[in-house]
Amino acid sequence: MLRIRNLSLSYGAQNVFRDVTFDVHRGEIVCVCGESGCGKSSMLKSVLGFVDAEGDIQVDGIRLAETTVDEVRRCIAYIPQELSLPYETVEEMVRSPFALHTNRHIVFSEEKLMSDWRMLGLSGDLMSKRATEISGGQRQRIMLSVAGLLGKRLLLADEPTSALDEDSTLLVLDYFKMLAKERGIAVLLVSHSPIIMAGCTSCLHL
Repeated sequence: MLRIRNLSLSYGAQNVFRDVTFDVHRGEIVCVCGESGCGKSSMLKSVLGFVDAEGDIQVDGIRLAETTVDEVRRCIAYIPQELSLPYETVEEMVRSPFALHTNRHIVFSEEKLMSDWRMLGLSGDLMSKRATEISGGQRQRIMLSVAGLLGKRLLLADEPTSALDEDSTLLVLDYFKMLAKERGIAVLLVSHSPIIMAGCTSCLHL
């Protein structure tokens, strides 16, 4: 699903990472880990074409290039580390991604959403809340559930459990495993969590 060969990133004379090569297949969860500033988040953004790294990136057989970047992005669900979402209500937060042009063929199902929320330890009454009334951890899990329902072949997640306690982190890990095993999604995530790292298919240390 994701094929990366000899990926390198530099900012001026500073090498962030060099000659990174790995694959993420459908049904796998790969965790990128390492010290702060080693380029973990930049690697995710390079897969989306937001960061110009040297090397070869292919998503579902499509080589990332200026002419294919939109096609590549249509294959990917992305959860950034900073979730500053401009929505007034949780319902708007949940439904808005399905209204985007690239996702209009996907039918939103509140029943499926509630099923995924139960897996993630979220209660259904959150749908009636204002976005300012929910915690950072709830926001992370809500957006993860939306990403899981979009049906993308590759899921990128940057520190998806940074605002969660141990019990909630375990729920998120189980959710990732379900997405990989039952929905055939390839998952690439950045995490410092020992729980997440221990539960992944493999870890890539930058």
